[in-house]
Amino acid sequence: MNTDDLQITIHFQINRIQLSGDLVLPKNSKLMVILILDEKDEKFGQRFSLLNLKLNCAGIATLFLQDLLTSNEREIHANRSDDALLADRLVEVTKYLINREDTRDHKFAYLALSSSAERLFRAGFILSHDVDSIVLIGNGLPHSKLSLSAVPILNIIGGLDFYGIESNRSVLSKIQSPIKGIHYIPGSPSHFEDRGKWSQVTDVVLRWFESPNSRKIEFPELELL
Repeated sequence: MNTDDLQITIHFQINRIQLSGDLVLPKNSKLMVILILDEKDEKFGQRFSLLNLKLNCAGIATLFLQDLLTSNEREIHANRSDDALLADRLVEVTKYLINREDTRDHKFAYLALSSSAERLFRAGFILSHDVDSIVLIGNGLPHSKLSLSAVPILNIIGGLDFYGIESNRSVLSKIQSPIKGIHYIPGSPSHFEDRGKWSQVTDVVLRWFESPNSRKIEFPELELL
């Protein structure tokens, strides 16, 4: 990351509520990855921050959203699992970036833990012309109400997470997508607490975003579904 890169916190007004996220815009970047991390997944905060930094160092723009709900909204339990609401929020945030002068020429991608998949699938379906792909980390893919995705899907999961692998494979097999596959991190469960394993996750993410037009070639180890 260079000193010339734009680094700011931006605020989004969505209806009557305000959200914020940390934007990093490397010079001449063409892709922006929107990282979403729910409050309940804060144990992944440091790992996502490291991943965010690695993306920036590779010249990839990022928007890091710590949550799609306000603190008051999180107190209502139903809001936390309202995928329609959360997908709508993500769509509005993405539209803001599409219309923002310094980000409008970017392609966008979503990255989150697998438990957040449904809201990403919905947003990607609505904004299919603007979204490059969706990357989901770990186990816990919920059964989706969508059977069609217009964008590629990558799931990164620990090679020792046998139940998670079978469950995620079952969910993804029911979704049509241009490219969808699972990448296994050898010798790891899916929480990736070991720094070396998280480094492997980061390497896979970078390869995925740096080769959008040749993913099947660049990922011969990918289990395509």
